[in-house]
Amino acid sequence: MSLWGWTATVMSISLLLLFNLASNQSDEIVPKGRSLYLRHCASCHGEKGKGDGPLAKFVNPPVPDLTEGVFKFRSTPSGTLPTDNDLKRTISEGISSTPMMGVKGILTNDEIEAIVAFVKTLCPDFQTKGSGNPISIEPPQFTPDLLKLGRQIYYEFQCNTCHGPNGDGDGPMAKSLKDSKGRSIRILSFRDPRNFKGGHSLIDIYRSIMTGLDGTPMASFSEFLTEKEGWAVAYFVHSLIGKKDMKQSSNINVKVKRNETNPFVLSDASWAKLPIFELPLQSLWRTNKPETVRVQVIGDGQNLNFRLSWDDSTRNGKGKFLDSVSIQVPQNLKSPIPSLFWGDNQSPVLVFRWFAGDKLTVFVARGLGNKVSQHYYNAKAKGVWQKGKWSVTLQVKLSETFSRLPFAISIWDASYGDEGERRSITGWHWLEFSP
Repeated sequence: MSLWGWTATVMSISLLLLFNLASNQSDEIVPKGRSLYLRHCASCHGEKGKGDGPLAKFVNPPVPDLTEGVFKFRSTPSGTLPTDNDLKRTISEGISSTPMMGVKGILTNDEIEAIVAFVKTLCPDFQTKGSGNPISIEPPQFTPDLLKLGRQIYYEFQCNTCHGPNGDGDGPMAKSLKDSKGRSIRILSFRDPRNFKGGHSLIDIYRSIMTGLDGTPMASFSEFLTEKEGWAVAYFVHSLIGKKDMKQSSNINVKVKRNETNPFVLSDASWAKLPIFELPLQSLWRTNKPETVRVQVIGDGQNLNFRLSWDDSTRNGKGKFLDSVSIQVPQNLKSPIPSLFWGDNQSPVLVFRWFAGDKLTVFVARGLGNKVSQHYYNAKAKGVWQKGKWSVTLQVKLSETFSRLPFAISIWDASYGDEGERRSITGWHWLEFSP
């Protein structure tokens, strides 16, 4: 055989091996994605992506049906499907002002890409139509004239009729808007960066303006505005944001002060020396109050003392509804990161829940409605309400020592009618011992 013949044969074999490898990887990624989806997404989105998970009935805004092919957050034109990177961005960063917490830093990049691959199998349009082509995104340099032009266009195109003259969400049509399924829509203020569900950066805002939010009255303006005009409006809207920085919904490292003597009394001077970590809260169903919970932790690797404080204008310590707070951690520290919504069979969570009046319950949860009390668990808690604020100290002893531990917090404000799954939550964060 000639040299060319051998070369061609080797190249053919190599290409065949690469094709088989890619095919095998593709065959593996979808089942992996399905497993992760069922753990982290199905509580709201449902096993088949139809927005009918067991938690969906408690959640506001409503959970979308992924099978319909209507996606709000895209870099592609209105009416087309998002790219893999669009889906990855939404899953990684989460959706602000909703219970969909980001999982960047909680799950690995490969795990997030596996979820993307599985989500695409839920929507037949991905197989028949494929993703759209992303729009061009090249921001121009800021100038005062560009900002002035943006304000002018904002009024010319009557953005103020929904978003209000100053972006406060109080336009004359704001209360009458509905989505494509006839459900009422909340128009939120531009002042707060958390209200930008598709992201609050200049690029995020431009992308929303030029591609629209499918399934809502927010249409794409790509056919009516030039790129320059689109960027001008984006600069104007971005200028309305009061405070540009925003705390992460997940993946904050909370430092644990190592100390062999564990303070428990709230007045102990040891607490005053500890750093305070402020974690964002998101209500599953109502106006977002309280907005944050403040966390301090001291311990020795197995025994932990938490001090949790949050704003609450009314003390509810009697009657049917009680103010309450809980902390959940994985029951088995070697198991995969559990579902945020009370774990699952493979990765159960250990939950410590305090009620006003200093009642403490401890249970192991393996998903919604699957909770088993732990009557003899070594834990105690004490709460004090003063000047519109709860401070609760929780002391627990874990069965294993750790250096880094995921945890999440839930808060029930009884004055708003919180009970059961109607609550405010954090995403998953990390407990880490200080050096």
